[in-house]
Amino acid sequence: MSKQSAYLFGDFRLLPEAQSLLHKGRPVALGGRGFDILTLLVERAGEVVSKADLFAHVWPGYIVHDHNLKVNVGNLRRSLTDCDPAADYIATIAGRGYKFVGAVESDLPAPVRPVSFPASHYAAPHEVPKLLGRDEAIQQICGQLDQPGYVTIVGPGGAGKTSLAVTAARHYRGGHDAIAFVDLSTIGDPRFVVPAIASALGISLGLDDPVGAVIAVLREKAPLLIIDNCEHVIAMAATVVERISSEVPAAFILATSREPLRTRHEQIHFLSGLAYPDQATALSSSEALQFPAVQLFISRSHGSGTAEPTEDYVRSVVSICARLEGLALAIELAAGTARALAPSALDDLFRDGFGSMSRGARDAPLRHQTLEAALDWSYRLLPDREAVLLGLLSVFSGRFTADDAEVLYSAGALDPVTGRDALSQLVAKSLVSTDDDGGTVHYRLAESTGAYAAQRLFGSGHRQQARRQVAIRLRDKLQIAEREWSSQTSREWLRKYRRTIDDVRAAIDWAFDPAGDAELGIELVVAALPLWQELSAFREMLAAIDLVGENSAALLKLPPLGRAKLFTARAWAMTLARHMHPQTDNAWRESLFHASGSRNAELEMRSVCGQAVFFAYSGRPRTALRRMRDFAAEKGLNWSSAPDGKRLLAHIEIYAGELDSASSHLEALMDEWGDLEDGYGLSRFQVDLPTGIRLSQALLSWLQGEPDRAAHLAGYAIDRAADLDHMISLGNAISLAALPIAFVEGELETASRLQRQLDEVGRRENVGIYEGTALFFAGAIQAARGDAAGFTGMQDSIAGLLRGGWRNRVPFYRSLLAEAYIAAGEMRLAEDSLRAVLTEIGIREERWWHPDLRRVAGMIEAGNGRPDRATRYFEKSLDCARAMGAGAAVRRTERLMAALG
Repeated sequence: MSKQSAYLFGDFRLLPEAQSLLHKGRPVALGGRGFDILTLLVERAGEVVSKADLFAHVWPGYIVHDHNLKVNVGNLRRSLTDCDPAADYIATIAGRGYKFVGAVESDLPAPVRPVSFPASHYAAPHEVPKLLGRDEAIQQICGQLDQPGYVTIVGPGGAGKTSLAVTAARHYRGGHDAIAFVDLSTIGDPRFVVPAIASALGISLGLDDPVGAVIAVLREKAPLLIIDNCEHVIAMAATVVERISSEVPAAFILATSREPLRTRHEQIHFLSGLAYPDQATALSSSEALQFPAVQLFISRSHGSGTAEPTEDYVRSVVSICARLEGLALAIELAAGTARALAPSALDDLFRDGFGSMSRGARDAPLRHQTLEAALDWSYRLLPDREAVLLGLLSVFSGRFTADDAEVLYSAGALDPVTGRDALSQLVAKSLVSTDDDGGTVHYRLAESTGAYAAQRLFGSGHRQQARRQVAIRLRDKLQIAEREWSSQTSREWLRKYRRTIDDVRAAIDWAFDPAGDAELGIELVVAALPLWQELSAFREMLAAIDLVGENSAALLKLPPLGRAKLFTARAWAMTLARHMHPQTDNAWRESLFHASGSRNAELEMRSVCGQAVFFAYSGRPRTALRRMRDFAAEKGLNWSSAPDGKRLLAHIEIYAGELDSASSHLEALMDEWGDLEDGYGLSRFQVDLPTGIRLSQALLSWLQGEPDRAAHLAGYAIDRAADLDHMISLGNAISLAALPIAFVEGELETASRLQRQLDEVGRRENVGIYEGTALFFAGAIQAARGDAAGFTGMQDSIAGLLRGGWRNRVPFYRSLLAEAYIAAGEMRLAEDSLRAVLTEIGIREERWWHPDLRRVAGMIEAGNGRPDRATRYFEKSLDCARAMGAGAAVRRTERLMAALG
């Protein structure tokens, strides 16, 4: 095919060698890909040009999706139609390709395109390592280069902007050397921006108008120009690039900067960190290794080593990548340090802060030698107001809103208008990131940026005032949160306030420091009590309350209602600790005293019910019932007006053997509250109400002889608690209902799955009754499968529960242990286990399992060859079960009697 120098169609003039399309003498802006497509179609006008030919011509040596061709042809058609709406020049031939259908004439001789300088005179970009996880970004940038104007890659220092720019340029050019690279980071004076660009293009610096010469080269030679690191000379860089783009819209220019250039012809590509796994999602090692951030760390830390990283090593790497938010430079520096560490030491990599990370490659720019240097480069470019605000923002531990930031402005002597502008500029300069959460914009400093900014703030006169202002803001916000708690679902409430916990921790540390404010700290602790309880963070809550107790003078200034809330929360924390605190009984008495003094009926009822839970957990359910009933009579309280209390009353009635009363209460609760769509006020009684109703009904239905209904109710309770992500509700649903039901009914696979789930909840929440129950059933399942080692686990768990003060259900567990011994033919051990029940303090109060205790006693007598005594025990079991309404116990005993003959 002979190549013409110029083509005419309609009012268009196409100059292939000059890379120019004119309409009525005026240039038409086409991207590079669009121009290549048009040239091939025009040269073969009237022929069908296949997609394969177009791919080979436009993207030589690359595998490109059909979508890229469709998009570029569509853009080309629009450009032609904008100039000549009446004509249609390109036809789609279905299944084959495209055809240029306009009349084409050649125009000879065409003007010779002047060549200013050979490509070899361009300053070539340096070699960059292979990029991981940037394929999509490269494709997007190449697509932007096809559009009029220039492209700016914007991102934080160390994100990999330069490497991405070079890689995208080489991809776009198909490996050709027509790329010029300008590194502005070595320039300290804006006056040298133009000479640097001209020099990179091989243009003489003695010209009167070097920008004009740059424009001529870009118009005539069409190299791809990379202008790297514009941020510190951004005004001059923006002026130059905008002039070039205005005069040569089709010029190929890639800029990199930590903030946009903000000109008319700019197209911005925001570069975030490399993708890394969400730590909240459980992933296998192989799944985690699919993420580019993890791949980068492993490749840099392992070097040429061939050993496969272990699961623990990968888990630590995921944590590191998350803390570094996928920032490529930071990951490379951390990986360099990790090379010198034993794998077991990886978790301690940041123990002493980010300064422990190694220096970067010797040939890297100084600003990339350390993470601090990278941040320092950005910090030193900031005006004073932005530098001050960045330091102030470091007092936030997590996300914050514009209103949160507003309270800091006065600490840094910034007026609100100046402060808001400084915040927006920090976002633009990639030092503060944003995300939209349900219409509310949240701001956040990367952990590394926050650590650097905190160093800048340390010792500043602004620091103490900023910490105080944040503590006051948190106190006020959480006081509002407590009021909202009664009208919002738990899911809504936690979505709004869950993330404040990190700031609460930091503010409490400051407040109880000698240089802080203990009175403000106590107010903050009281305000944060619902948050800790909703998060099931009882150990942390108790530690904070202990801090309050160490500041008695400040505590005396707390109003009675605040003291009542504090002591009630303290009693709950002691009750739900890993080992029930020895002073828990006294703590509930103090709670009742202060609740009564507060004259707050709601708080007083919560205190009474909390004490009832303590009595029940310590094996005294009938004592708990007496206390609740006496309180109701004294106050004239109808439990129907307090559904959480009524549900608790019903559950304790089950343990006391009052099944009919419990059934009546639970059926009424199910009718009125069982279909509540979400969890309201979880922190009142620690358990979501619909979850609690169903777990109690499950236990009751099982005892009454309806195992299928019981399993269904327990499954619903577990699903709902898991969906709410409320661990106390989930732990109760499993330990108090689902797991014992599955085990006793012989569903060992289900029981094993529930045991593992409870074990995880116990480790996460550090609640002793969950850990002990999980340990017991792990042993029970093991023993049921024929492994005698399970007996030890059952015995150890019972001993641990008793040491922790958890006497509730211990007779039940001893009974199951005795049955396991019977199954193994160990009658003496079975007898010892059952005899130990008689030593339990609350054996006369916890009556729900009395029928089965007599049944097991009969089994032991039968096993010892004493059928008459066995029969008497079985008859007592039946009498007790029938009086109680325990249909399941009746059936279990009747089966044994039938077998005994």
